Amino acid sequence: MDLNLLTIANRASLGTDIQCSIGSAKNRIAQIKTLVNKFVSSGAFCADEINQEVEFSVIGIVSIFEQHLNDMLHHIYLAFPGKLGKKQFELSDLVNTGSLHELIYDKATQRVLDLAYGKFESFVAAFLNAFEISSQIDSELIADVNEIKCTRDCLIHNNGKANALYMSKAGVKARVNAKAGDLKVDMAYFEASVDFILMLIKEIENRIPQKYKESTKSYVFKQMWEATCLCRRVPFETVWEIVSPSELSLKVDSDETFGYSSSEMEVFNVFRYAFGGRREHKPDFALLFERWEPSSNEYQIAMSWLNNQFYF
Repeated sequence: MDLNLLTIANRASLGTDIQCSIGSAKNRIAQIKTLVNKFVSSGAFCADEINQEVEFSVIGIVSIFEQHLNDMLHHIYLAFPGKLGKKQFELSDLVNTGSLHELIYDKATQRVLDLAYGKFESFVAAFLNAFEISSQIDSELIADVNEIKCTRDCLIHNNGKANALYMSKAGVKARVNAKAGDLKVDMAYFEASVDFILMLIKEIENRIPQKYKESTKSYVFKQMWEATCLCRRVPFETVWEIVSPSELSLKVDSDETFGYSSSEMEVFNVFRYAFGGRREHKPDFALLFERWEPSSNEYQIAMSWLNNQFYF
């Protein structure tokens, strides 16, 4: 069984998910920077209030950044579960989740959490590997962002003072010489933090392969068709025309034109129903899953679409 084929329908929104996550992270961080500047320049707040606002804002931008990377990694693991590795699932895991689709979701979630709570360098390496990014990102930039994350942790858990964990994780980028030292978080540090984080987001964005950024409904619909028996009988271009990344045109809509068998017809109906959502084209999934073996591309693609339905 091809796990990547079993979740192929997830890829219909992958490109949009990637662009939305990048855009949202950039916009939210920029909004926080604007609000902090207004807060500081207003003259309505004392030094302690300004310091507190700056510290909260550092916490905020790091959280947005982490959510962005976690979401991106989760999206790619769901779209291509083969990237989770070759570790075998336990039968008890499948029993507990109730379906292979839910099991993949849980495994992807757990993998992201495991990486998020580990070393940031390891997370970045796993992220780049999952997105097939071979060009390295400046290690100094990664180390600078890592220190900001470590400072955020101390702001939350240690009253803004360095602890042993900070000294260990921040390494040569540690901003104090010993634990218990105050980690200064002023406007200069906040602005530098914004710059470093936005720079890393941009560096990653520029390296993501176009095949992932352009993974859209039309593109994935074509991939699904070409992986089934239908394409062996009729080329995609004979039946369909891609109008745009999110729009298709059905050129030939006939039950008899291509001489499909009843089993093939149910597979064809999966595509026709995804295209138009017309009741008369709704697949008989019970019949489809009875006729096709679970290991077949036809079974897996139908199951994938059923679990991740998209329409035109």
